[in-house]
Amino acid sequence: MIVVAWLPACFFFGLTSRSILPEKYFLDDHHIQSVMPTAEPNSPDSFIVMAWIFRALGAMGHPVVVQAVTMTTFFVVLFACAGWSTLSRFTIFETMIFCFCGFACAVYLAQYSKEALVLLLVFGLVVMPRAAFTDVVFVVAACLYAVTLRQYWFLVAGLYVTFRVLLRHARRPFWIPLTMFAALLVFAVGVDVVQGAELNTFRESVAQFRVNSVNAQSAIQDYLPTSTPVLGAANAALTAVLLIAPIPLMLDFSFVYLGFSILIAALWLGPVARGVVHGIRRNWFARDVRMSRATSLLLAMVTVQAVFEPDYGSYIKHLTPLLPLFVLVSVHGRLQREWDAAAALK
Repeated sequence: MIVVAWLPACFFFGLTSRSILPEKYFLDDHHIQSVMPTAEPNSPDSFIVMAWIFRALGAMGHPVVVQAVTMTTFFVVLFACAGWSTLSRFTIFETMIFCFCGFACAVYLAQYSKEALVLLLVFGLVVMPRAAFTDVVFVVAACLYAVTLRQYWFLVAGLYVTFRVLLRHARRPFWIPLTMFAALLVFAVGVDVVQGAELNTFRESVAQFRVNSVNAQSAIQDYLPTSTPVLGAANAALTAVLLIAPIPLMLDFSFVYLGFSILIAALWLGPVARGVVHGIRRNWFARDVRMSRATSLLLAMVTVQAVFEPDYGSYIKHLTPLLPLFVLVSVHGRLQREWDAAAALK
């Protein structure tokens, strides 16, 4: 029923979303389309560069085609993460994740967006062979994306490698949050030394242009002072916690935000947190490369998002191309538990 009914319904909704959803969901789309006729590849504006990429691919003036191709690619990634044969064994929770992925794709990816290239990165991560050199290929691709569009993906690539090594060799789960805080502290010290600025400077530089934006209602706040690198790192760590469990979004009294925040929290605290705790203790990540890669990228992404995301709307949008990885982590975590149970009976 998911394949026959839900995904086609999401696909149709995505194709018609421009006439259904509020304008705030298409601000980036409208901007990319407006600059596309004159876009140049050497522009310092990443939206202009992305517009040039779409124009070079022959996508200018074909929004419906872009919507259809992007959603189709997302569904291919989704099935690459879950596998057709595993659908019949889905738990209720995994079915819910799968359905949420289809809906989020229709809302956030059915448009001209920089997330289209992130989706290709995720696809490459999922389908590449187990050999270690393919991790190098992914890191190189992530760095090319950073050079072209989003420089903070250099940090994502670096943390991806860090978590890949850590998940394989760590013996205690506490090393994961400790490493996340250490990374944020390194970021804060680096920004203070190189730029003489505070760690929240990046988020504020984006947020100041969105004061009157519809996204301002979900703006991410600073809850701790950021006057020193240690305080800046602590504030970013708290932000990461509130990205994993978006309590401020739950208190926004919006039915849509409440639904999204509950599902996002369930994804992080369910398959990812449980997978990290049990996976490190039982050595899952040494024998399951795909689960290790997916978990590493998710952890790297949320750590970096804690520094750069201006609002929860942007956070959910930027997380959407990575949503199939939650399905992968959940399914592979269940398979590893079944493998452990079978091994214990022998």
